[in-house]
Amino acid sequence: FSSRRRHTRYIGDWSSDVCSSDLSGLAALWRDRSGGAAIEFAFVGPVLLTLLLGGIDVGRMFYVRQGLEYATEQAARYYMLNPTSASSAVTTYLQGQMPGGMGSSVGVTYTDSTSCNSKSTVTCTLITTTYSFSFIAGYLGLGTLNLQAKAQAVRY
Repeated sequence: FSSRRRHTRYIGDWSSDVCSSDLSGLAALWRDRSGGAAIEFAFVGPVLLTLLLGGIDVGRMFYVRQGLEYATEQAARYYMLNPTSASSAVTTYLQGQMPGGMGSSVGVTYTDSTSCNSKSTVTCTLITTTYSFSFIAGYLGLGTLNLQAKAQAVRY
């Protein structure tokens, strides 16, 4: 009698082809929560990694910008203390002041103006430096950013 009842189907069953053991397996799978953290991390992880790389890139950009500003100011001081120096010597000095060996990538221009500070014997030289900064997180499409610093050397 019990074996006959196990195979009996009733009207309103879920499916005529699904046994009760299959339904209990699906229910157990539905209740299982062991992989939930991995799936959540799969969605949240890339966003957090992007924010982390973006923060590192912004900090790196400010570091390079500050180094460029410092090197430009040091070159202006050098030019004021050595007014007869050639601009190539000032450029070499400036590139040596850049942090992390980035000096060779720095572009330098000099703009002289006579009669600076209302004196005809004074020459003011505006030193303009540029550096092309590229972001680590290139997959965000940020590309490159041209950083610029200026300093003025007053030469007698």
